[in-house]
Amino acid sequence: MRGNLVDTFDVPGENEDWEILTMEFFSPTDYNVVFWSGSINDMRLRLDSCRGGNYSNSERFYSALAMNKHRSRAYGCANEDNFEVSVFDFVEDEESGAISWNLVESLPRFENDDKEMLLQLRLDQHDRMLLGTAGKGFVIWDFGSKLKDETESRLTEGALYLPLPHGVRNITTRIMQSNSIMVSSRLDYAVAGVRKNLYVWCLPSGQLAKVLDAHFGRIIQLEPLTIGNWNNLVTSSIDRSVKVWNINNIFEKVHVIDRHELQIDDISLSEVDMAVTVTRSCVVVWETRSGRLLAKLSDSALGAIVTHAEITPDGRYIISSETGKFLVWNRVSEQVVFRDDQPGIQQITLLDYGYKVLTVSVPNINQRDILAAADEANRLTAITTLRSVPEGTILFRFEFPIRMITGMPFRKSVMTADNAYIVVVTVDKLNKDCLGVYSATNGAFVSKIMLKGCSIKEVFALVPMPHKANQVAVISSEKGSVMDIKTKKHIRSIAKWGGSITRDGKCGLYAPTRGGLEMLELRKGTTVKTFIPKVAEGVFSVICIFTENDEYVAYYHSGRKTIRVFRTGDTEMIANYRLQAELTAIKSSKDGRAIVLGTVDGCMSVLAIVDPKKQEMIEYLNELPSRDENWKAKLAKMKARVGFKAAIRGATISSRYAKPNRGEDEDVEGELLSEITEVVPVAMD
Repeated sequence: MRGNLVDTFDVPGENEDWEILTMEFFSPTDYNVVFWSGSINDMRLRLDSCRGGNYSNSERFYSALAMNKHRSRAYGCANEDNFEVSVFDFVEDEESGAISWNLVESLPRFENDDKEMLLQLRLDQHDRMLLGTAGKGFVIWDFGSKLKDETESRLTEGALYLPLPHGVRNITTRIMQSNSIMVSSRLDYAVAGVRKNLYVWCLPSGQLAKVLDAHFGRIIQLEPLTIGNWNNLVTSSIDRSVKVWNINNIFEKVHVIDRHELQIDDISLSEVDMAVTVTRSCVVVWETRSGRLLAKLSDSALGAIVTHAEITPDGRYIISSETGKFLVWNRVSEQVVFRDDQPGIQQITLLDYGYKVLTVSVPNINQRDILAAADEANRLTAITTLRSVPEGTILFRFEFPIRMITGMPFRKSVMTADNAYIVVVTVDKLNKDCLGVYSATNGAFVSKIMLKGCSIKEVFALVPMPHKANQVAVISSEKGSVMDIKTKKHIRSIAKWGGSITRDGKCGLYAPTRGGLEMLELRKGTTVKTFIPKVAEGVFSVICIFTENDEYVAYYHSGRKTIRVFRTGDTEMIANYRLQAELTAIKSSKDGRAIVLGTVDGCMSVLAIVDPKKQEMIEYLNELPSRDENWKAKLAKMKARVGFKAAIRGATISSRYAKPNRGEDEDVEGELLSEITEVVPVAMD
């Protein structure tokens, strides 16, 4: 459809310094026009009206303007010296047809209105209340309403000012638009959305009653839904979610789910129900059984950039990379026990049950665009370092050349199944991908393996074969090829294999981006089981993993935003869980009974795999803290017991330093322990 210009009209008056902000038409000849200066820093506004070809006088306003439903009354700041709200009525002469906006009254002034700007004015859905948004709070004017010729009592005769907490301010999103406030249907509460929180005030007292964490993104709009018996409000957020809130239940007990402000980039799990997640600004420590956020670790007070983090299996130490530094944290004391400069860390891998850590860093990775322009890609050098934990002592270090491919993440080095060799992705003389093999004992170079026999141009990842210590799989976009690092020969290629593998090394997964999920037999490369048939669902990113016990397969589809869990034995789907936000990280628990998820909203979720055919899962669920009403009391008792043991150790050390004689020291220690036990018998229960 094409639109043809019919005619052009000009509004009377001086319009050189004005731009049209809004126009509202009642008919082709009846309309209202609001002008503004064109700059958000200039508060000037102008209201003009036209009825049947007759134009009204131009009324000047500043910063905020609102009109009732019938467009017969306007509320705005007409005084340039302060933000006092004035009321104008629309008057039309029936004989001459002349129209004008006439000043009727000025509303009661609110606190500090000579300095605090009004950012927005709105009327409620019944035109009873005028709701204003100021810089540090909100203002409500109640005009009352008439029912059966009787005036209903007002909330207040003057202006009711509702201040925000210290440090929280309203901002202008567009001219005459800012954060909104609404009043409940019973006129007892006012609710406003600022940033990502909901603020609730008690109107009779004017006091802030509650603050709710409503969204994980900024609230864009808030609208009342108080029709009939409904006493609700609707909020929409930049996190692409819309929520409906019941004000009648807004003061009920809230069970807060811990989360971080930034998205979770990676997850590391221990064997003692502890986990760490990587966010851009810090390392977050979680307790996986209860979902509690225990600590946020950051060595720099401001400007920290965290890229990797791993927790040892016993949960005692955390190894992280932060702003070009290698850090070892004591999880209990939350203190850094070792620190060293190591810029450009791309990989952190724990070895020997967490007593050693392998790091791979590329110091000049930020200069790769300059090097690529100069055709000197071989100058990108990766440094592999093996350290002891927690001392941080360097056991060995070696370097190897690499190339970085745009759009492809860093290709991580792997350890063979017998922990004898470290296999890396390096380059040959022609700057093509090949494999480098180094000794895991002293870091000595062993051999270099070319990939000509398997016809792989770009390596995506390396996967050590768990059942053959001398075999490593090279994963590309089309296939996976198994290489023997001792004979330097290509053994076989498995088409469509994506790198997921079972603990026995017999089966893998194929999950194309267009849809479908199959299990492959890795010896012959044939499909042995089909979990999801090939269905054209569009091109989406998918993530699929085996659980640690290989009994289940978890499959994430970014289009559906669901996690589907299949039983490996009979391919039956036993769960289909829809996520609240986009998935960024996924790991299986060490026992294979749960999967741990990290999402863009900063939440870490632990989902138990409840298989109907497994009776022990019912017992597992019953033992969770969320199923135990006395869990908090037990947790407090456990903390008291730990504190008591720490006090005993402190007293023991003090007694040893006080008495140099070993025999006397043991006697004093025994007497001291017995005295403490008698004084605090409850803590030993």
